[in-house]
Amino acid sequence: MPRRSDVTAILALAAGLVAGTRCSRDVEATPVRLEIGHHQVQLVIPPTWEHLDHGREHLFRQGEWQISLLDMGVATHEGFVRDLRIAESLWHEGRREDASARIHDLRGPMLRNARRGQIGDFWKPWTDVTYHPEPGDSVVIGAAIGALIDGAARFDSVTTEDLIEYVLASRMDPKRYAVARQSVRTIHGFDWAEVETWDRVSHLARSRVALTENGGYLLVLAIDRGLPEPTEVAFEALLASIQVKLEE
Repeated sequence: MPRRSDVTAILALAAGLVAGTRCSRDVEATPVRLEIGHHQVQLVIPPTWEHLDHGREHLFRQGEWQISLLDMGVATHEGFVRDLRIAESLWHEGRREDASARIHDLRGPMLRNARRGQIGDFWKPWTDVTYHPEPGDSVVIGAAIGALIDGAARFDSVTTEDLIEYVLASRMDPKRYAVARQSVRTIHGFDWAEVETWDRVSHLARSRVALTENGGYLLVLAIDRGLPEPTEVAFEALLASIQVKLEE
């Protein structure tokens, strides 16, 4: 059990963070521009929070508390086809390893929710020409990528619920956590789905995640760890400030 002095110190730190974040407009209100995978955003970093740029994932930290803003890749049919067309272009440029890696790394709720038989039918044009003792002809493999692009249209459309389930399943154990609250709000022209989770049994260990789709790709803001009130205040400040550049 923590000593009383430790608890007092934690509460004092939390109170200072909350007060500092609430005064963010007075202390630090300068927006910063960030590139997060496919997404270009502008936001205001809460004062006293550290920012770490890891490319597709950006972290905001205050001591042991952490919030992440990340590109979770393909969200919809549009993003799925975009990735396949990029792979097709790489193949025609002679960058065959890069093209193959992009195809093999394809993920997303479309594949996760596919009906029985759809996955095998989708991949068949690719496996027929690549899983062979002898390398396939470049033209033949290029045609196989085109067949994948055509085959993507056979997957079902992705709903907001599908995106939420995909994000939560990627981040936490569904046996331990349950959805406490869910809503959709518009922030600077983008619709964000917000979800609050808690421990399925105790209803403690609250956390929050928000997600939006841009150009077929997922942008996710999530509390990774931290005390509920301080991290929620910083989370809300970040979310309310995010301006996403529309992917064309």
